[in-house]
Amino acid sequence: MKIIYPLIQLEIPIDIAQANGPFEEFKQDVSIVTVTLSNGTVYERVLVLYPNYVIAVADSEMLPFKPSEVVVVHQGSKESCRFKDFNWVFWYDPNELSKNA
Repeated sequence: MKIIYPLIQLEIPIDIAQANGPFEEFKQDVSIVTVTLSNGTVYERVLVLYPNYVIAVADSEMLPFKPSEVVVVHQGSKESCRFKDFNWVFWYDPNELSKNA
């Protein structure tokens, strides 16, 4: 069963999300980045919807970390930023975005 998270649970702190950007986008307002958590754990191939929403992590069916624990966001290598090479499960309701606009 697909899990949909409220946007509030998908937010990286805005100052951290934008500190090393802007990031190259593979689609309008969507970038593939690498994040580091406060405990030092690194996740590559994280799909971020501008400005600061984690909407998917490659090959993960559930959100594997709390976005609020992200301390660094940066763009990875070209190889890690290729969307088509990985499986993606999206965890947000795009209709919720239009409600917040």
